[in-house]
Amino acid sequence: MSNGKGSASPSEMDPQDLPDVPAFQNEFTRDFLTSTEPVREGYYPFEAKSGKFTMDFPGDMNIVERSYNKSSKNDSEFLTISHTDESLDVFTNIQLKYYGFMSDVESTKDGLSAKRNEELQFQSKNIEFEGQNIEVADYTDGINPGFATLIWNDNNENIQIFTSMICGDNLSSDECSKLVEDEKERVLNIFQSIKLTQNEGE
Repeated sequence: MSNGKGSASPSEMDPQDLPDVPAFQNEFTRDFLTSTEPVREGYYPFEAKSGKFTMDFPGDMNIVERSYNKSSKNDSEFLTISHTDESLDVFTNIQLKYYGFMSDVESTKDGLSAKRNEELQFQSKNIEFEGQNIEVADYTDGINPGFATLIWNDNNENIQIFTSMICGDNLSSDECSKLVEDEKERVLNIFQSIKLTQNEGE
């Protein structure tokens, strides 16, 4: 397989030669993927079109083309990541927004609370990148479970994420709760892989 650097990138390859997963079989999504070699099982290297962040992208999800937007100055980028199979026991939708500017952390968290119309209680999580922070807050209001995430670095770049999860009608409340917790852990691992590229020795 190509490593996406030496020869053809995934976007230039014949779809029949790509991994048989939704991320590569979707033309718009694979344009963000830099290699067919997984960074870990089921996840592939992603680079934002702004060039401002990278992450481990789940092979079973796609970027929704109609929702995508990037500023001409590359100081903001919006994308929606979701499952394509709506028959899954838990269907996840992720709205991710990158901003190259931030007034201050507390005001930004207040803004996220305002968007949810509830007082979000953020908690810090581990992240391996120096000069970078991540905090998450579970939703308590609304019909669907989910959580908000704020990632920022010392250069006042930030990524604001809203994640919602919808359980299938065939699941009991207890089954839904268990699967949602598992899915939340999976998604949080994706977010913890996000690296703001301004951290790279500038």
